Amino acid sequence: MQTNQSYLWLKTFSFLLVSIFLSCSFATEKKYTFGKPYYPQQNIFNEEDNPQFESGEPYIVLDWIGNALGFLSKLIINDSRMSNHKISEETKQYLKNYIIENNMKDVKVRFNQYAPIEDLKQLWRSDNVNPVLKYSLGLINWFFSALFPARIFSGCPIPYVCSGDHYNPYSNTINLYSDIPTVVLHEGGHAKDFSARKYKSFYSLGYSVPFFGALYPEARATDDAIRYLRYKCDRKVELLAYKTVYPAYSTYVFGQILGIASAVPGHIVGSSKASKFLREEVPECKLAYEMELNRSDTKQK
Repeated sequence: MQTNQSYLWLKTFSFLLVSIFLSCSFATEKKYTFGKPYYPQQNIFNEEDNPQFESGEPYIVLDWIGNALGFLSKLIINDSRMSNHKISEETKQYLKNYIIENNMKDVKVRFNQYAPIEDLKQLWRSDNVNPVLKYSLGLINWFFSALFPARIFSGCPIPYVCSGDHYNPYSNTINLYSDIPTVVLHEGGHAKDFSARKYKSFYSLGYSVPFFGALYPEARATDDAIRYLRYKCDRKVELLAYKTVYPAYSTYVFGQILGIASAVPGHIVGSSKASKFLREEVPECKLAYEMELNRSDTKQK
């Protein structure tokens, strides 16, 4: 009897997760809305001492080790640029434009950088969450990130040691190690989503709830990244989004059940979405493309 009940519970739970995943239709037809932070933001950065965007110095051996250790993330997303610790200027520019256009003046961005002392200063400066959370969970988070730097342990398969590309709500910092535009935009989507919240502390705690806590924030960040690319009429990178962020989201939905195979449903749904996207014709983007061609022809003449 107990075995039957356990099977029934697992079957119901699995059905619920599949329903949640399939119902997450990222609405590219909706008009893109730029970020409107709930609380007024102050620009605490300056180019000399504390720039908003910083890049770590390249270290060939260190980055090679980090790239090798990130094999699992490459396998899951099926892209060698995951956790490759070599972020191109083009990928950086995608996030820079996104941050500026969405009015995020107080979000720190670190590209493949390990800076524990500066991270501690950023934690102290940030007023994103309640001080109780900042100086408890925020400090614990800082300690483990300093002890096990994602500059090396990004995307590796060691629980509680490895991390990856992520947004830290306690210090209001985006940390990136992958050279994929859709991944960096997704993390930017987390920062944008968080900036619009009135009760940021509760929102950050909600993300930690087992099984379901991350599903809504991850869906929001994914949705915003795809709609931003649609707004920009960037067909090449939007196509890439369906092949990367869908499998990534799938790991949050099915990770507790399927383990390493949790990305498979995301690859299936993402491939289907990509095929549909290739058959679509977006009138606004077609017009923008024709105008760009006309401008190019005029310049050549």
